[in-house]
Amino acid sequence: MTTTSSSSSEQEYETAGIVPETIETPHANHPDDETKTALEKIWADPPSGLVGAIKAIQNDAVGGRIMGTAFIFFLMAGALALLMRLQLIVPENTLIGPDRYNELFTMHGSTMMYLFAVPMIEGIAIVMLPLLLGTREMPFPRLGVFSYFTFVLGGLLFFSSYLLNAVPDAGWFAYAPLSGLKFSPGIALDYWLLALGVAEVAAIAAGVEIIIAILRMRAPGMSLGRMPLYAWAMLVTAVSILFAFTPLIVGSLLLELDRKIGTQFFNPAMGGSPVLWQHVFWIFGHPEVYIQFLPATGMLAMIVPVFSRKRMVGYPYIVMAMVSTGFVSFALWVHHMFTVGIPQIGLGIFSAASIFIAIPTGIQIFAYLATILSGRPVWKTPFLFVIGFLVTFILGGITGVMVGSVPFDWQAHDSYFVVAHLHYVLIGGVVFPIFATLYYWMPKFTGKLLDERLGKWNFWLMFCGFHIAFFPQHIAGLLGMPRRVYTYPTNFGWDIYNLISTVGAIILATGVAVFVYNFFWSHRHGEDAGPNPWGADSLEWSTDSPPLNFAFSKLPIVRSRHPLWDQHELNEGQAKTRRLLDGLANWPTKWRAAMITSTVNARPVEIFRVSGPSIWPFVAAVGLVTIFGSEIFSLRPLSLLGIVVLVVAIVGWNWPSETPTNDEEERAFEEEYGIPVRTYGSRVVSRSAMWLFILLISIALASFLFTYFYIRIESSVWPQDGIALPNLRWVGLGTLLMLANIPILRWAVRKIRDNNDQGKLKLGLFLGFLLEAAVLALLLYDLSLLNFDWQTNAYGSVFFALTGFMLLLLICGVGINLFAQFWSWRGIYHSDRYVVIENNALYWTALAGVWLAIIGVAYVSPYLI
Repeated sequence: MTTTSSSSSEQEYETAGIVPETIETPHANHPDDETKTALEKIWADPPSGLVGAIKAIQNDAVGGRIMGTAFIFFLMAGALALLMRLQLIVPENTLIGPDRYNELFTMHGSTMMYLFAVPMIEGIAIVMLPLLLGTREMPFPRLGVFSYFTFVLGGLLFFSSYLLNAVPDAGWFAYAPLSGLKFSPGIALDYWLLALGVAEVAAIAAGVEIIIAILRMRAPGMSLGRMPLYAWAMLVTAVSILFAFTPLIVGSLLLELDRKIGTQFFNPAMGGSPVLWQHVFWIFGHPEVYIQFLPATGMLAMIVPVFSRKRMVGYPYIVMAMVSTGFVSFALWVHHMFTVGIPQIGLGIFSAASIFIAIPTGIQIFAYLATILSGRPVWKTPFLFVIGFLVTFILGGITGVMVGSVPFDWQAHDSYFVVAHLHYVLIGGVVFPIFATLYYWMPKFTGKLLDERLGKWNFWLMFCGFHIAFFPQHIAGLLGMPRRVYTYPTNFGWDIYNLISTVGAIILATGVAVFVYNFFWSHRHGEDAGPNPWGADSLEWSTDSPPLNFAFSKLPIVRSRHPLWDQHELNEGQAKTRRLLDGLANWPTKWRAAMITSTVNARPVEIFRVSGPSIWPFVAAVGLVTIFGSEIFSLRPLSLLGIVVLVVAIVGWNWPSETPTNDEEERAFEEEYGIPVRTYGSRVVSRSAMWLFILLISIALASFLFTYFYIRIESSVWPQDGIALPNLRWVGLGTLLMLANIPILRWAVRKIRDNNDQGKLKLGLFLGFLLEAAVLALLLYDLSLLNFDWQTNAYGSVFFALTGFMLLLLICGVGINLFAQFWSWRGIYHSDRYVVIENNALYWTALAGVWLAIIGVAYVSPYLI
């Protein structure tokens, strides 16, 4: 794979889809020395040291930390798995007792699901997306830092349970009623719910950033049809994270409320249902499989063409398959509940969906196979892991279709057959692609190639060890061995399969150890990678290895899905776009600038100032972890302190800072290049973030409403236990005030946007505040009149859950209004700077819809159904 000269028969190769043997890689242009020095200074990481490390916001630093931390958790989870396999190596072993085994099982599964797979995937995305998309940075660098610290602090909080001998032991799914206070007293399950809840917040935060980066920060010319398949995969994944993790957080909150304050959501004696937890959990749990699988296939879609020397076959079909997989994955959650007692029609529908999802998955697999078989494969280590993925995941997919059939699932459910299937899908479908990606992309950021000989040892040990470890478990499961058992008798014929599995696990662990050694050895002694060691086709390989902090001084113009294979120059395009990018390469040099482009065609829309280093994201993460951690021990004063710290951190995080350029420079740039300059942050990014925040609120609302109607359907009388129907007087008045608030806030937006009228802006915000405070007071007053509470029964619990959620949103909205009022009195808003005012109006408009839904369900629906 050389990168020295262009082939004379390049056109012939392009027509056939074959890549030339030799490729001349275009390189990203560098500015003159003076401009380069200025850009390096403004994009530099903070000075070294603890404070500097905490404040660092560069995407490569943040993403690298997430990846490194996730890999450490992967090693810890692997060590826990080895202990379990050593316990099962022979029948009736006494190495580990049943209680300790349950702890190992819970910690292993939870670590792999919550602390390794998704964080590793998001870490890779944060590192790679700016380079792949041809931009300089992610849209919310500080949000990325917040995501990292919430992830690592949540993980440390989770494992600190060992220090207090309060290790969770109810499984990585925490089924009720086993996870309730009656069967899991103490604080062990609170660790599981609250510590992992912090990590779930981190996943959502990173997901928001990834969505906006992919949709609005691509290089000019990179239309949706030219976007790398990895970006498509991460877009679907990030959206799925929002829809999957939010219900999990809601469900975890409900279970924690049952444990801490006596609500009755999962208590059948008080009108609740333990099966409700299974629904809420698996609404997250099954999409989680594809949240891990889709990025893995996206990674492979970047590797397969490069090592097959062939353009990817079926690009549009792969995109449609990815989107279909993400969509259908949310129709499969009952797949895990076939033995619970679901009506026959439900079993049929969900069984069909479980089998149907094999179609879009198969499209992706066949596209990779077609690309490989029609190309000229180069058998380097990344490609070996691709082949390992294909072999292993196809076997896992076959067993997945088997357990999607209800009669077979009834036989195999809760057996070691399911354990084998799960690991074939998740290790074959996720871990192997991650290792392929590390070998493929790591040289870009270390500047060193990983050793090829050690890489092959790494692959073959992992591949052989995996199949030796997990294939026999299919047989043990078919012979009746149940999962989650710490020992087994000698006369059931399971002995040999468990012995083989344990040997395979040791071989697999040895392969991982070889990778760790290879990483450190290559970092010191490895061969220099150069800009494009693989002769690859995507934009990241046009930069230095490792790349500069700002990646691209002059942003590229994309005219192909394979820009490095098809474009001799990365800066050729429309004259207007070329002029703009030439100008942006030399100005500004005193603040971090990035470009927003249109969603569909990637046309330049605005230049905006990217936020700089700050300690506030770390403080916000500490505040959040303090809230969750103190609730484990029911330390409410400490929890209140955490809330104060979090609020102060959010204010400090968003405190406006001065721009080191003047208005004349900005206006001159706007007039010359015809594009707005936003030194106070992007309107597009800010509005997009508010829409995603509203989406998260809507998903959480849907989760609460699902809980309400599930309990309602399970109850013969509603409200339960003869509770009186809700009084509509005060919430009816609140509804009128809520609706009256919307035109007032929109009037304030128009006055500042169209007339630059500061006085009417202040008046509109103040009138809105009065109405908002009145709505909040009316709801609190109505709740004070009730003759039941959240402990009375499941109806009381779900009623207060809905109204409590509404109260929280109202308090947040009042806070946003006060923030906007504070800065309006300081005069920072004008006709070109009013996005906070716009977002305030948008939030309260959405909140009116939430209010109508909650009041309609909690107060009005009992009169109707």
